[in-house]
This record gives sequence, C-alpha cells and structure tokens, in this order.
Amino acid sequence: MKLHTAIMCGLLLGLFSACGDEKKAAGSDAETRIYSKDTASAVQKMNKYHYSDQIKWGSRSVTYQVDRHSVDSLPLVTDDAGTKYADNVITLTVNQGDRQLFQKTFYKRSFKEYMERDFYEHAILEGMAFDKVKDGNLCFAVSVSYPMSDLYIPLVITLRPDGSYDVAKDLVLDNVVETLDTTSAE
Repeated sequence: MKLHTAIMCGLLLGLFSACGDEKKAAGSDAETRIYSKDTASAVQKMNKYHYSDQIKWGSRSVTYQVDRHSVDSLPLVTDDAGTKYADNVITLTVNQGDRQLFQKTFYKRSFKEYMERDFYEHAILEGMAFDKVKDGNLCFAVSVSYPMSDLYIPLVITLRPDGSYDVAKDLVLDNVVETLDTTSAE
C-alpha cells in the first residue's frame, strides 16, 4: 500500500510539474509574441520617381519631366499608428529642344491653401502626372495624400505658354464627365 501511495504521489507530482511547465511555456510564448511585434521604427520613404515624355503643345513638340524624391530636412508626417513618413518634393521641367520653358520645384506647402490644416499636417506630396492639353495650356494632375491611403486631395497645375501657372483643386473627375457625355449622347 505504501508503495502504491508513493507511486501515485510521484505521478501526481509529475503531472503538476508538467502542467506548471506548460503554463510557464505558454506565458513565455505570449511574452515573445508581444516583444516580437513588427513595428516600423525607421522613417518610411517613397521611392524616387522620374518620368519623361514628349507631347504636342500647340504647333510645337515639348518634353516634360517629373522628378520626385523624399527630403529628410522637411517635417516628418506621423500617422495614427505612430509610423513616420518623409515628405517629398516634385520638380516639373518642360523643354523645347535645348530650351527650358519651365522649371519649378513643388513642395507640399506649395498647395497648403487648398487643404484644411489637419489634412495638411498628416499628408505628404505624393505625385504629379501630365493630364492633358486644354485651351492651349498644359495640365498636370497633383495629389497630396495621407501616406499609404486612398485619401487625397486632387489638384491641377495649369501651365501657360508664357511660363506662368495656376493651381486649383481638381473638382471634376474626367471619367465621370466622359460617362455623363456618353450617356447624354444616347
């Protein structure tokens, strides 16, 4: 009987020890998961971007180029999760052969008056692209957006042949207008 009791006590002790190890191991895994959470501590930057194309502007052929790169000296933008993003600058250049017709570097602050303060503080200058020739002017679409998001403010830069330009909010979506024009023709 004493042998039977000793064996039972040994088994129970082994069982409790094993359960205690499982709890400790499970607790260790939980701690490991907490500490191994992937956090982006480095400043996030968009890739450099360069695009160039030749277009007809009235009777002349011109080449435009758009260059975007991040700038460390500009204020960082922080999203709700605490991720930090570098802001960008975009340089637009328009040439006719070897003659430079226009060159300007745009910053997010170049478009500050077209957005609310809270949006401005949490957004970056994201991109620029040629849109169309309209009324003898070159139109370039510009977007200022929340990083890694679909939330943006569409803007348009209208460049005139004399080198002057205007900036405005792009309030009309081209594909909506085309759809409306198509349906009204039927």
